[in-house]
Amino acid sequence: MNRSIRRIVVGFFGGLRTTWLVLGVTVALFLVLEIGMRIAQAPPGDDDAPPRVMLAGDPRGEPWYADYNRDYNATRGQRWRSYVYFGRNPSYAGRYISIDSAGHRVTPQPTTADAPAARVFLFGGSTMWGTSQRGDRTMAAEVARRLQPLAGPGRRIEVVNFGETGYVNTQELLQLMLALRAGNVPDVVLFYDGLNDVFATVQYGTPGVPQNESKRASEFAMGRLLDNSSYGQGSRRDMSRLAMLSGQAMQQLAITRWVRSLKSAPAPVYPSADSAAHATARTYAENARLVEALAARYGFTPIYVWQPNLHASEKQLDPFEQRLRRRIAADAFHHRIQDVHRVIPPMIDSAMGAVVPRERFVQDADLFHGDTLQVYTDWLGHTNELSVPRIVDTFWPALQAATQKAVASHKTVAARPAVASAPALAAARN
Repeated sequence: MNRSIRRIVVGFFGGLRTTWLVLGVTVALFLVLEIGMRIAQAPPGDDDAPPRVMLAGDPRGEPWYADYNRDYNATRGQRWRSYVYFGRNPSYAGRYISIDSAGHRVTPQPTTADAPAARVFLFGGSTMWGTSQRGDRTMAAEVARRLQPLAGPGRRIEVVNFGETGYVNTQELLQLMLALRAGNVPDVVLFYDGLNDVFATVQYGTPGVPQNESKRASEFAMGRLLDNSSYGQGSRRDMSRLAMLSGQAMQQLAITRWVRSLKSAPAPVYPSADSAAHATARTYAENARLVEALAARYGFTPIYVWQPNLHASEKQLDPFEQRLRRRIAADAFHHRIQDVHRVIPPMIDSAMGAVVPRERFVQDADLFHGDTLQVYTDWLGHTNELSVPRIVDTFWPALQAATQKAVASHKTVAARPAVASAPALAAARN
């Protein structure tokens, strides 16, 4: 009897040891395979590192680029922001990039305790934020330098860069509304848009939505499922959570990506260039109509700029830009974006012409036509420091006139009225 029990126990533990051994070997082989797949799938090189052969126009060849890129990577972290989804983490001080306590990129300008002679808000995506540009070479910095002499002796004009990576015009409109609601009323507002709005329309098939909207929808569904305080708790929900988390973990594996790559994915379907362009132009103009209504109520002057882009640019491309355009041509998504950029300028002109005076809408899509200037730093259409003065030149007459008007009006108004008396503020400025 004792021998039988002993044999059973020994057999059980021997089988358990064999099971653990097989399991351990399987896990080890899986890890080796996963590591090997990650190495094989890794990009051929660091996009931020200078290549062996540096093409003319490549921003990575600039002597300051390494320090800039270090600051840029340190400030890429995002936090949740109500209504607009995301914004940069606040309070960072670097050599070429600094972020203030509100999460805005710091613009070099005079700072005094006295109220500014005028306040200018700049809205846009990463091109306004200043990707690929040092802090004192951004569009906001150029605007601030030009505006200061308009303030008069001992006075200053405040410039706030609300630009944020990936923002579309509707997010910028919400930024403005939130600022106004908080009593943060500007004298002049400038919107610099185009790239992200076209990108989001082609990506999602609907104009006006933020980029990567499908990810936000997935994140919402995931958050609802994981929320222990939500309704419908129980073992069935726990199993759903476990299945969802397991599935998400599997999606992160290089082996999973490899297996999925073996199956041909259906060709993506994008909206036609004409329909995407028309819808984007209409949405942009309707947003401008809302801005105009806010401007009439709060007394600020809005200016709109449709920005230049690499996709449809007819400038003389430098070797680096030529390589970027070849990359665009080889990518179906970016090729459709290119098609939209080629047809949208007259549609935007027509739509905006029905909403705002001509002098307050600036069409820059073809700004660098035939130009040899090095302008673009990547295939998304970010522009370099050399291009900033040329871009600011296009909207400077409108910005200068609006700011001079604001400075003159403030000389006759002792203090800015509170938001509650916005109509009085508008009357004072008009």
